[in-house]
Amino acid sequence: MSKPWYLFDVNPQTPPALTVDPGEPFELEVRGAFADVPDIRDVPTPFTPACDGHPLAPIAGPVAVRGAEPGDAVIVEILELTPTGEGITAILRDFGVLRDEFREPHALRCPLADGHVLFAGRIPLPLCPNLGTVSTMPPQGYKPSLAGPYGGDCDQKDVKAGSRVHLPVLIPGALVFFADPHAAISDGIIAGTGVECSARLRGRILLEKGRPVERPLIEVDGTVQVLGFGETVERATADAARAAVNYVVACTGLDRREAYMLLSIVGELRVGTSPRPVMAVRLIIPAAVLRAAKSA
Repeated sequence: MSKPWYLFDVNPQTPPALTVDPGEPFELEVRGAFADVPDIRDVPTPFTPACDGHPLAPIAGPVAVRGAEPGDAVIVEILELTPTGEGITAILRDFGVLRDEFREPHALRCPLADGHVLFAGRIPLPLCPNLGTVSTMPPQGYKPSLAGPYGGDCDQKDVKAGSRVHLPVLIPGALVFFADPHAAISDGIIAGTGVECSARLRGRILLEKGRPVERPLIEVDGTVQVLGFGETVERATADAARAAVNYVVACTGLDRREAYMLLSIVGELRVGTSPRPVMAVRLIIPAAVLRAAKSA
């Protein structure tokens, strides 16, 4: 296991935890969002000035990729993601979809055993580990809760073992980092948290020289997933839809009208994040449809 670094704010000057060649496997320990929180009642309302600097969602890495330069792309392959310790889910202060109804903090411990999460220690749920944050370094630096073209805190549950996350390289070395593992989580995350836990990550990072990527793309389970961002769900949806239309046109040769109509039939929209200043959604496209459209 490589030496883990637990950081909260990172920037282009942050020393990398390790440096890898493209395609070289590596391992990191990624600590959970509540790993350094002894009492959930001490957590201020997320995404407010009161929460700035609060130790939440520790960052593992960054990982420098030899030869990566702005204008390149990296593909982060999640080979294995193994939850460790105990899971915790919570209602945070004045947070979530029903924040006016559930104002007071409350936490439940969720043991992990035999491929399941035991919600409140008694209700078995399927274990489905994922990473809320996979990102390259933005030039302006990063702190937890940000999201954008570089990735960041997107909370898309399909970022799991077997997935490939395409990201733009924005600074030399890319400086890829990881955070916010979950043992289980839903799309939309209505209370604002999943089953937060620490996890061991085994991955590798491929490098594609001179291939511009303008936003995160996820390949997993026979799909291509295009991420979109915005201050509201509506704006994030429009951003993802526009990008997905452009992606389909580039991949298949369909015109924009055809691509738009096709995505209205086969594209599945998922809202990943709970309410926050930057919402992240994804439009899921079956890869088989893209292949069929390309050969038609």
